[in-house]
Amino acid sequence: MTTQDIQEVVLASLKSLGYDTKDVLPVHDLQSDLGLDSTEVVELAALVRNQCGLKAQRLDLRTLKTVSDMASQVQSLLSQGAQTGSTGA
Repeated sequence: MTTQDIQEVVLASLKSLGYDTKDVLPVHDLQSDLGLDSTEVVELAALVRNQCGLKAQRLDLRTLKTVSDMASQVQSLLSQGAQTGSTGA
């Protein structure tokens, strides 16, 4: 998956949580720009993780500030899984 693909997954997941994603950019802050509360960030991370096939890996929620941060973290976890021959399942 490319970073662009992952960003599209993030946007689709935001949409499934009821957010209008028409004007969302990778630099938008999940909480201050988009208005997600901490519970919604956890829900978003779980949706994205599942959609990207990450079963056991956890996203570091402390460092997830923007849409781009989330995509980068998922990309990193996917790369690690590819290097070890597993996606954590």
